Amino acid sequence: MTSDPSRRAFLSAALATGMLTLAGCSTDGVEPGRFRNLPLRTFGGYAPSDTVHLAVVGDSLSVGVVGQLTGANVNGDWHDIVDLGALQFLGGWSKVGATTADMARSAKPVSGADALLIMAGTNDVAAKTVFDDSSVSIGRIVDAVHLDRVSVAMIPPSNASPQAALDFNDRLRDLAGDRGWSVVDPWRSARDDQGRWVTRYRGDGTHPNQSGYQAGTDQLVDDLAEVYLGAEPVG
Repeated sequence: MTSDPSRRAFLSAALATGMLTLAGCSTDGVEPGRFRNLPLRTFGGYAPSDTVHLAVVGDSLSVGVVGQLTGANVNGDWHDIVDLGALQFLGGWSKVGATTADMARSAKPVSGADALLIMAGTNDVAAKTVFDDSSVSIGRIVDAVHLDRVSVAMIPPSNASPQAALDFNDRLRDLAGDRGWSVVDPWRSARDDQGRWVTRYRGDGTHPNQSGYQAGTDQLVDDLAEVYLGAEPVG
């Protein structure tokens, strides 16, 4: 997701005036209340009056992020409310090794959710799945969860297939633009110019280390806050 100067300026102003209550991050993950009392903007013409409730569908990267947020090691369906004030994570389906096709077969509605976050594609790249097939599966995930408001996450770097990961992200960004979905990039600080992991956050070449998961989770929450926050906050 590209940085919007107006959003950055508004975030800075909010911080300066105390509109955001930023708690420090513990070693267990993002502190509840990190974005409490955050004003929201419209999302695709929809203006949430209070809190955005997120469902998450994804692979091992989402398993790691959910672990940062909840302390749980999820394996498939999960339900564990993470209250960040204006943002709440309610549950979904996250599994190590899952392809977009696996997710499409397993995704289902999450009670109370009004927005969907998809973290998918790393295993499609590893399996050399053509993007057109991944695109169909991502569409089926959206249909299965049955929500109109959708955010897709860029996949992380890949030391084994850096260009393939970059190409997937380019295609995913185009797909999101065509479908009216928002794009978030939790791994931007972990990716070098060639699409490989920066040393600081590199784990096994496919996944980040613990510091990388923490940084990625923090960036994801920041990006999602930007998606729902505009220069002219809603109500």
